[in-house]
Amino acid sequence: MKTAVFAAVFLASLAAFGCAAVDGGRGAPELERRAHELNKTVMCPLCPGESIDQSQNPLSVQMRAVVSEKIAAGWTDDQIREFFVERYGPSVLMEPPAEGFGLAAWIVPPVAVAVAVAALLAALRWMSSRAAEGDARNAAVQPRYLARLQDALGDGGGGGADGEPVSEPEPAERRGGGDSPESGGARGDAR
Repeated sequence: MKTAVFAAVFLASLAAFGCAAVDGGRGAPELERRAHELNKTVMCPLCPGESIDQSQNPLSVQMRAVVSEKIAAGWTDDQIREFFVERYGPSVLMEPPAEGFGLAAWIVPPVAVAVAVAALLAALRWMSSRAAEGDARNAAVQPRYLARLQDALGDGGGGGADGEPVSEPEPAERRGGGDSPESGGARGDAR
């Protein structure tokens, strides 16, 4: 049931994303759409964590104008990004470079997730093996306790109700009490 609900939500989100992507590209000319996509990849130097597409800072407005001018002049997306990197440094890009120190930002998160998944699986395997050991131990001990319980309740393995012969009652000393018919069946004789 949960899988079906998850699949339905996943497919609905894919459909909504697909409709938004198709609709978003229809109304805008190619150059405006390209500028909009490029503005999402350049970060505002004064607004940490915001692209120039999101930011309303005057510097971001100027940077958006520069992007539009460079696209109209025929520059490629990589040339425009490099233009901003030369002026503001590599931290102006929303995505870290896939070389040098920036490569660590691409490698560390997947490795950390893999280590966390491996640790979780190891912990689950250890917990299930401990549970299996406990079940085996309980299975070995359970018949002894069941026999003691039957002895204590006076059900010494006899029958009677289904036609089997009733065994002799055990001595009261062995059962540990004065519940035997010989002792009168009352436990509190010392009252």
